[in-house]
Amino acid sequence: MNFKIAWRNLFKNKYYTLINVFGLTISLVFVLLIASYVYQAHQVNSSVKNLDNQYILQSKYQDPSMGLPLTTIGALPKTLKEDYPDLVANYYRMDGITCVVSNDELVYEESAAIGDSTFLDMFGFELLDGDAKSALTAPFSVVITEDIAVKYFSNTDAVGKNLSIRNFDGQTHDFTVTAVLKSLEDNSVTQLTASMNNKIFLPLANQEYFGRNIDSWENQYIVGFIELQKNVNPDQLTLPIKNTLKKHAEESISSNLNPDLKPLNSYYLADNNGAVSKIINALTLTAFFLLLMAVINFINISMSQSLNRLKEVGVRKIMGINKIQLGAELISEYILIVFIASLFALLSYPIVAPLFSSVMGKEVFSLRELPFSIFVYYFIGVFLVGVLSGLYPAFKLSNTNVIYDIKGKFSGNTSNAVLKKSLLFFQFVVAIVVLTMSIVISKQVNLFLNGDLGFDKNFLFTVQVPRDWSEQGLQHIETVQNELKTLPQVEGISLSYDIPGMIGNGVQKIKKIDQEQTIDVQLISSDKYFADTYKIPLLAGKFFSDTNESSTDLSKVVISKKTAEDLGYKNPQEAIGKQIALVDGTFLTTISGVTDDFQPTSMHSNSPAILWFDLKNSNQYRFFSIRIPSANVSQSIKAIQEKWKALLPNSPFEIKFLDERINEMYVTELQFKNASKIATLISVIIVALSIIGLTSLTVNQRIKEIGIRRVLGASIQQIIRIFAKDFIGIFTLALLVASPVAYYLMQNWLDNYAVKTSLNAPIFVYPVLALLFVIITFMSVIIIRATLINPVRNLRDE
Repeated sequence: MNFKIAWRNLFKNKYYTLINVFGLTISLVFVLLIASYVYQAHQVNSSVKNLDNQYILQSKYQDPSMGLPLTTIGALPKTLKEDYPDLVANYYRMDGITCVVSNDELVYEESAAIGDSTFLDMFGFELLDGDAKSALTAPFSVVITEDIAVKYFSNTDAVGKNLSIRNFDGQTHDFTVTAVLKSLEDNSVTQLTASMNNKIFLPLANQEYFGRNIDSWENQYIVGFIELQKNVNPDQLTLPIKNTLKKHAEESISSNLNPDLKPLNSYYLADNNGAVSKIINALTLTAFFLLLMAVINFINISMSQSLNRLKEVGVRKIMGINKIQLGAELISEYILIVFIASLFALLSYPIVAPLFSSVMGKEVFSLRELPFSIFVYYFIGVFLVGVLSGLYPAFKLSNTNVIYDIKGKFSGNTSNAVLKKSLLFFQFVVAIVVLTMSIVISKQVNLFLNGDLGFDKNFLFTVQVPRDWSEQGLQHIETVQNELKTLPQVEGISLSYDIPGMIGNGVQKIKKIDQEQTIDVQLISSDKYFADTYKIPLLAGKFFSDTNESSTDLSKVVISKKTAEDLGYKNPQEAIGKQIALVDGTFLTTISGVTDDFQPTSMHSNSPAILWFDLKNSNQYRFFSIRIPSANVSQSIKAIQEKWKALLPNSPFEIKFLDERINEMYVTELQFKNASKIATLISVIIVALSIIGLTSLTVNQRIKEIGIRRVLGASIQQIIRIFAKDFIGIFTLALLVASPVAYYLMQNWLDNYAVKTSLNAPIFVYPVLALLFVIITFMSVIIIRATLINPVRNLRDE
C-alpha cells in the first residue's frame, strides 16, 4: 500500500522525480563502473594456482649499480628449492627476449620468455592442448597462447606444428609447438611490467641457442618466482637466502644483496610504489562522494518540496494515520526513487561501459562477468541510500503540527533552511574539490606527456632490428642504416641498444681519476648519430665524434649536464677531454661531449645522470630510431618500409612512435586523468540539477513575491540578485573550505612524483568560475521564465 501511494506521488511531481532519478542514475552508473574497475584490478593474478604461496624473488642492493630491483640471481631460485625443500615447494625463472618468429607466410617480432619447465605446472595456467608437465622439457619445443596459434596457424590446432625462431646470431631453427595455452587472464607472471606481455614460452634447454645462461651465479638479471610450502612465512627464507648467497655468489654480490620476496597476490596493486592501489582508493572515494552529492541533491529537493505537501500531510493526519505509518510511506517514496534509479543505472551500464573502457584505455567487465556478490552489495546499498535519504524528511513531516500543516506552513523552528543550506554547502565543497583535482591531474599528466624530456619526441619512431651481434652482423646492420639514410624521407637514423622507455643497460659507478668519490650514472649504448636523431642539445664537445668521421675512438664517452655537475665540473666545456674511471678505476674513458639533461625513463623520478658509450664496445643493438619530416607521414613510412623489405626481407617492419612509448609509461596516470574528467562532468551535472531543482521550487513557492516585485517595478536583474544572494553566499563559504582541502589532497598526490606541476592560483580559479557560470546560468534561466509570466496571473489565489 505504501508503495502504491509513493508511486502516485512520484507521478504527481514528475519534474522533480525526473531530476532526482537522473542525478542518482548517473552517480550509480559511475559507482558501478568504478566497482567493475576495482574488482578487475583485484582479479589480476587470481587465475594463478596456489596464489597465496607464490612470491616474486626480487633484490635490494646497497649499491644500485650491482643489479636491478626487479630481478634476482639466475641460479638462486633453483638452489633454494634443492637445498630447502621443506620451505620451497617450486620455482620458476624467466629471461625475457624479443625474437623474430615466422612460419611459411608470416614474420613478426614477438616477446618471448625462456624459462624452466615448471612454468605450466607451478602457475596452473589452463591448456587447450598439450601436457603441462612435459611441454617445456624437450629442446626446440615451444608453448604458445591461443591468440598466437590463431595468428600463425589460423586456429588453435597447433600442437605438432613448427614455428621458425631466429636467435641473436642470425640463425633460424624450427621449434615444435607442444602446448597451446588458453588466452591468459591478467597476471604478473607473463605481464610483470607494463611493457611485458609474453605469449611465447621457450624451454631452458635452448638458453644457449639464445646466448643466455640462466643457471649462472653471475647473472643478476633473471626474473625469479618462488612457491613456498604451505604455512611457510616468507621471513623464514631470509636467512637461507643469505647463507646460499655466501656459499655460491661472489662476495661483492652477497654482501650487497638483500632478498626481497614480493607476494604475487598483491603485486599488481603494490607495484610502482602502490600506484594502482592509490588510484583505486582515489577513484573509490570519488565515486562515494559523487553518490553522496546526488543523495544530498535528492534530500534537498525533497525537503524543499515538503512545503508543498504539508496540506496533504495534515489531511492524512486528520484522517487518522499515525506517525510511524506516515513516516514509512514517506520513506517508501525515497526507496522507490532510488530503486528506479538503480534499475536505470543497470540498464545504462552496457551502453556506457564501452565508452568508459575507451576513455580509460582498459576494458571493464560486462555485467555478466561481475560476481553475484557485487549485485548483492549494490542493492543493499541502494536500499540503505533510500532509507537514509528519507529518514530526516520523513521524521520532520511526520512530526509537524497538524494545524500548521493545514495552513501549509512549518510550525515554530521546524524550518529546514539551515539543513538545506548545509547540504548545499557540502555539495559545493565536493564539486569544487573534484574540479580542482581534475585540473591538477590533467596538468600533471600533460607535464609527463609534453614536458621537457631533453629531446624532440615528435615524428620520431623506433623499429626493432634483427639481432646478429657478431662483427659481421654489426657491419651488415650499419650497411642497412646507411642505405636507409639515403632516403629523402629519413631526416635522421640512429642505431642503439637503449631508447627512452626501453633502457636495457643498468646503473654504473664512475669517478674522476683523481678522486675517490663515485657517482651513479645510467648507461646508454648508442652510435654517434643518437643526439642528432633525437635532437638532444649538445652543450660542449662532440657526440663521440663528428657524424661525418668514418671512425670512432671507442674509449670516448658522452655525459649529460647533470653527470658533469655531479662530477664537480663548473661548466660543460671544462669536462671535455677529461678522463673518468668506470667501476673500480681500471677502465679509463675520455669525455668527448656534454649534452643537455636527457630523460630516458618516466618522470616518476628526476632526470638521471647519463653516460653514453659507443655500442661498438659491446656490438649489441636492438633498435633503429628514425626521424621523418612532419609532412606526409604515411608516405614517408611507406617509402621506408619498402626500402626495409628490400634490405631485410626476413625481418618484420613494426614501428612505434616515441610519443606512444612515452604514453605507455603513464598508463595508470592516464586512466586516473580520464576518470577524473568523467567525475568532473558528473559533479557539474549534479550541481546543475541541484540548482535547477531548488531554484524551481523556490520560484514556485515565491511566485507571488515575484509578481509583486514586478508590479512595483523591479527589473529581472534585481530579482535574479535577490534569489542568487543565498546561493552565492553558500558558494563563497564552500570555496573558503574547499580550496585548502583540494590543495592538501593534491599536494599529497603530487609528492609521489619527483617531477611535478605547480599549484598556482589559476588552478583554483578555473573551477570556481566554471561552477559560478553553471549556478548563475541555470538559476537565471528559471527566474527569467518566471518573471516573464504576467504578474497579474502570479498574484491570483490558487
